[in-house]
Amino acid sequence: MRKFLGFLALFGLGFALGAYVFLNYAPFGRHSAPTRELSGEARTLIEALEKPVPAAEAPTSFETMLRNAAARIAPAVVNVDVSGEMSFRGLFSQEVQGKGSGVIISTDGYIVTNNHVVRIGSDIARNITVTLSDGRVFRARVLGTDARNDIALLKVDAKNLPAAQLGDSDRLQVGDWVIAVGNPFGFESTVTAGIVSALNRSVGGLRGLPDNLIQTDAAINQGNSGGALADSRGRLVGINTAIFTPSGGNVGIGFAIPINQVREVVKEILTYGSIGIAWIGIGYRSIADKEIRDYLSFWFPDIRFPENGLIVQRVWRNSPASHAGIEPGDVLLELNGRPLRAIEQLEQFMRRARPGDRVRFKVWRFGRVLDIEVVLGTAPDQP
Repeated sequence: MRKFLGFLALFGLGFALGAYVFLNYAPFGRHSAPTRELSGEARTLIEALEKPVPAAEAPTSFETMLRNAAARIAPAVVNVDVSGEMSFRGLFSQEVQGKGSGVIISTDGYIVTNNHVVRIGSDIARNITVTLSDGRVFRARVLGTDARNDIALLKVDAKNLPAAQLGDSDRLQVGDWVIAVGNPFGFESTVTAGIVSALNRSVGGLRGLPDNLIQTDAAINQGNSGGALADSRGRLVGINTAIFTPSGGNVGIGFAIPINQVREVVKEILTYGSIGIAWIGIGYRSIADKEIRDYLSFWFPDIRFPENGLIVQRVWRNSPASHAGIEPGDVLLELNGRPLRAIEQLEQFMRRARPGDRVRFKVWRFGRVLDIEVVLGTAPDQP
C-alpha cells in the first residue's frame, strides 16, 4: 500500500511539473509572444502576401522575340581561357592568364574570337581551352590571326557542335534590336540586349581596332571580347571586340566587328594562315588626294609631283623602311613592278605578306626615281 501511494505521489508531481512547463513555455501557451493589433492596411497587405500567384500572362511578341534570339545564339557562345608566360623587359617572366569569349561558326569545331583574346602580350598564348555552354572542355589550336581586324580563328577536335547561324551585317540599321552574349568576368552565357547605336564607326582613340564597327548600347564588359552580337532573330551579326569607357566599366558604348567583315577574314586565314603580321614601318596617304595635292602645291609650287602613288608621311625609327632608306616625302610608285594607285593595294599586299619577305619599291624622291628593296619585319606591340 505504501509503495502504491509513493508511486501515485510521484506521478502527480510529474504531471504538475509538465503542466507548468506546457503553460509557460509553449508558443501557444499563456505567455506566448503578444500579437499587436493590426490596422486595416496591414491586414490587407498580409492577405495580399498570402494570395497565390496567378498564372502569368502570355509574353509579348517583343519578349518572345528576345527569348528566342537568346535561345538560338547562346549555345554557340563559348568561354575561352588562355595562359602563357609573359616576359617583363627581359628581367623576369611570369605566368599570366586571361579570359574571353568565342563563337562556334561550324559544327565541326571552327571558332571565331578576337586576336587580343588569344595573345599574352604580343605572343599567342601557350595554352588555350574552350568551354562549351554544356560544360564540355576542349583544347584549342590557333589556325591564324588578323591583328588589323582583331580576329582569330580557333579549331577544336569535335563534331556536331551547336553553331551560330550567320546573319548579314550589311542589312543592319540604326535602331535595330540586338543581343550581346558572352562571359563577362567569367559569368558564362550572359545575355544583354540593346540597339544598334551607329554603323561604320571608326574609333581612333582605341588602339588596334578596325574600321567600320557596329556600335551598340547592349552591355559589353571585360570577358565579352570575342562573344556574339546577334540580331533579333538570333543570327550572328558581329563579334564583340571593345568598349569605350572613362571608368573601366560599361557605359553603353560597345563595338563589334561586322560578321560580313569576319567572313572575309576567316576565308583569308584559311587560305594564308595568320595575316597582317608583317610590318614595313611607314605612314602614308594617296598623293592623288585633293588635300595632299593642295598642300604640296602651296609649299612646293615649283616641283612637279607624280599624279599617282603613295606619299610617305612618316617613317618609324628602326623599322624595315628606315633600314632600307625610305624617307618622309618619298612617293611609292610601284610595288614589285606593279603601279601603286590606291592605298588598298599596299594594305592588301601587307595583309598576306610574311616577315622576312623582300619587297621591291620604285620610289620618286624630288625628281629622282630610285629602286629600294625592303625586308619586312614583324609588327611590334608599340611601334
